[in-house]
Amino acid sequence: MNLLLKYREEKQMGLKGGLYHQTQIRLAYNSNRIEGSRLSEEQTRYIFETNTLHLENDDTAVNVDDIVETINHFVCFDYMLEVAEEPLTETHIKEFHRLLKSGTSDAR
Repeated sequence: MNLLLKYREEKQMGLKGGLYHQTQIRLAYNSNRIEGSRLSEEQTRYIFETNTLHLENDDTAVNVDDIVETINHFVCFDYMLEVAEEPLTETHIKEFHRLLKSGTSDAR
């Protein structure tokens, strides 16, 4: 089975711990970390699995954009899976950017 089909199948099944699940978490975490996000990998996983955020203690401040961009990253990855067999176009690249920045201070 090719990788794209495996991602799509696991996404549809809602399989936890599989390749799709792990890729969503690690790709979002590492990509956002490069951009300066302070979310931990565990917080990223928690957002992916529950659509909520768990803070380790009351003194932890999390930038709202970090949370929104993490959620947007999950949506963007799913969009990429939908269009993966199409030629990469300027329209796709702009849609990736729009999805990633939607609802953040950068979008304003």
